[in-house]
Amino acid sequence: MKTKGYIGTYTKKDGKGIYRFDVDENDQTIEKVEVGYEVEASTYVTNHNQFLYAIKKDGDDCGVASFLINEDGSLTFINDCLDSQEGTGCHISVSKDGQFLFEAVYGAGLVRLYKLDHENGGINGLIDVYRAEGHGPNEARQESSHVHFVQQTPDLDFLATVDLGADAVRTFKFSDEGLELVETLETQAGSGPRHLAFHPNGDYAYLVNELSNTIQVLSYKNGKFAEISPTLMTIHEDFDLNSQVGAVRLSHDGQFIYVSNRGHNSIAVYKILGDGALIETVEIITSGGTWPRDFNITPSDSFLVVAHEHSYNLVLFSRNKETGKLTEIENEQKAAEGVCVQFI
Repeated sequence: MKTKGYIGTYTKKDGKGIYRFDVDENDQTIEKVEVGYEVEASTYVTNHNQFLYAIKKDGDDCGVASFLINEDGSLTFINDCLDSQEGTGCHISVSKDGQFLFEAVYGAGLVRLYKLDHENGGINGLIDVYRAEGHGPNEARQESSHVHFVQQTPDLDFLATVDLGADAVRTFKFSDEGLELVETLETQAGSGPRHLAFHPNGDYAYLVNELSNTIQVLSYKNGKFAEISPTLMTIHEDFDLNSQVGAVRLSHDGQFIYVSNRGHNSIAVYKILGDGALIETVEIITSGGTWPRDFNITPSDSFLVVAHEHSYNLVLFSRNKETGKLTEIENEQKAAEGVCVQFI
């Protein structure tokens, strides 16, 4: 069985934008790593059905682009929407019905909302832009708002956003009329929240904090988050060099959480206990490269692929479904400046 994957990259040095690859799950190898489409600053990609969406920049014009995913995994450009000059995004996602695309813009602290044509995959236009405010105590990293994550909530009623610069998790109502702020959770000052991932039951979310190298459990209900448990470290406590959380993913069976650590260059594994309100550390292992910006788990739950932004290598791990533990099995394939991993 072969699983198709895509890598989003920076294009500051050697990266080309979007790479594509296959995981041969029978042979346990990564193969056919090649440029899928050259797109400037395509640092995050996501798919909805047979369409792939990517962050895009053209000169000072910024926004997103859409592609048709062909049967062989190649990409056909559909269109783009580059209606902003306030910086490229760092994270995008699509609503479950395929009618809206959400974009987080780190530098300017923005949330951008786009309208999609869910039938042909095209981007119909930019609906609204929300400009976040706030700052944190870390003067070097939190001088202003830095929105880093946007995703529809499991109840499908709200949009959840994570703001590293303001130590905040916000929820919005969204529609063809635009964005409406509903709730704000203020997280620990200076923690620098980056991404979150929801439990399959929709009642809990796991928030990772970039600056404090921690993970914590949040409860979620009707657009409101609350902190419910102490934080756990994502790196070894005796590590005293620079490290920053990169990404968080859940196994598809909802039993385990995985977190990447840049600088510590590791993957932390946690077991979800009971209904999801508690977690415990399973292991923290080397990621096999330098600066593991993102990773993802194959739909079969059998393998995990890590993209390393600085060392360029893709590392393939096999995954024990019973224990959640990882075993490195390949470390040779390259995707320059890789910062996002998505499977279809």
